[in-house]
Amino acid sequence: MARFLLLLLLFFSLFSLPVMECAGQVKESVVVQVPSKAIAVTEPFVISLVFSSPNTLNEQSPAYRFPDIPTFKKQGISRSKSANMVNGQLIQSLTFSQYYEVPSIGNVAVPSVEVEAGQQTLRIDAFTLSVSPGQIDSEETQESPEIPVELNGNTNQPFFIVSSDVSKPFIGQGFTLKMSFFVPESNPLALEFDQNDVQIPQFIQQIKPRNCWEENFGLTTERVLKVKIDGKLFTEYRFFQASYFPLDGRVIRIPALRFRVLKVQAKSLEKSPMYFVSKALLIRPVPLPQHPLSGRVPVGNFQLIEKITTLKPSTGQPIKYTASLVGDGNSILWDSKTVDSDYFLDFSTLSTSTSIAPFREKMFGNKTEIIQVIPKQPGKFVLGKYFQWIYFNVKTAKFDTLRSKIEISVEGKSSDNRLNTLRGEAELYRGIEFKDTLDVVWSRWVNWRQVVNLILLGMSSVIVYLVWKRPK
Repeated sequence: MARFLLLLLLFFSLFSLPVMECAGQVKESVVVQVPSKAIAVTEPFVISLVFSSPNTLNEQSPAYRFPDIPTFKKQGISRSKSANMVNGQLIQSLTFSQYYEVPSIGNVAVPSVEVEAGQQTLRIDAFTLSVSPGQIDSEETQESPEIPVELNGNTNQPFFIVSSDVSKPFIGQGFTLKMSFFVPESNPLALEFDQNDVQIPQFIQQIKPRNCWEENFGLTTERVLKVKIDGKLFTEYRFFQASYFPLDGRVIRIPALRFRVLKVQAKSLEKSPMYFVSKALLIRPVPLPQHPLSGRVPVGNFQLIEKITTLKPSTGQPIKYTASLVGDGNSILWDSKTVDSDYFLDFSTLSTSTSIAPFREKMFGNKTEIIQVIPKQPGKFVLGKYFQWIYFNVKTAKFDTLRSKIEISVEGKSSDNRLNTLRGEAELYRGIEFKDTLDVVWSRWVNWRQVVNLILLGMSSVIVYLVWKRPK
């Protein structure tokens, strides 16, 4: 699990980097990047376009086009989005990633290619891609789809299926729908797709739930995968994939779909239609237990990944604490962490970023906050007292809390307990907490004013008394 979390955090850092770069410029920008030039054969090669702007970005624009690479096969395009708050400036980012299937193991030459982004043409210089044999971690392998029972165990026949990884999600928990056509390696039929540009969009409209928040994987063309089911090899043509987060407890009905392909006769080359029907699905969202935070916190599986610049700071020394909440829930529901300063530690938020992107077979969210901590008193402090995040844990079916596990040991002498001594006006109050509240410094103007007020009050009392005693 540690390896998986590290890989996931590195994946998200690829998308957060350009956001940080454009934050200082406060203007629109577009960059192209190759996240990795050394991959395993089990992983896709990726080229990404990142559009960043301080203004709201339209997720459907600007237009872009990824290049065709000789011997590489396009598998599909994914989309991720993020928002990064830096020094009070909200920078929004959209990342489009083109996946390619690598041709072989070893050093593969990638020629110079150009990526079109709106009116711009961005160039990637030629380089060598290192492709290793790779090893699949059994902890991270995905379950293979089940062969429809209608085939009666005949694994030599193609089949069309719409599947969900979860049939009874909690309200707010994400489930992923996939629409695929599987063709066995031993299939004797010669098949062709028939007007997929028409029937696939129609299918997508039919299966989309209306009472869910959607995060789409952004497949613009079929993604071709090699999978093993019951010990036999299949080629999967994945046409659609998206994660949905139910907003209420209404049952979600996925209708049966009738997928059409063309069968080509070997001798005459005549083409005739064939139909494959998917099985209807029912997704039944489960209500959350009664709790004041129901519907206000993320639902899913989350991990806290944290780091700090030093565990042994001195009093008055600013240090940075970074907390990343990574999981398969909807990360936009995480509240920004505002921690009140106290006598011991002073807190201020430097940046906040949120992103959600497809990773492997799920949609993962990431909420990262960088917080400046200034220790004001010596001693040992457990940050879990200050940093806590509540969510609904779908594994335990209970509300859970992620707490910081970092403990810092502060050295040095006690410093001012309330003031930021880096500011000029704070010099006027430096050391005020050490003053005796009974030790009042003489102020000539304030004290004489009090004396004059007492004299006037006495004179007024005497006049009132004399008037009252005056003979009638």
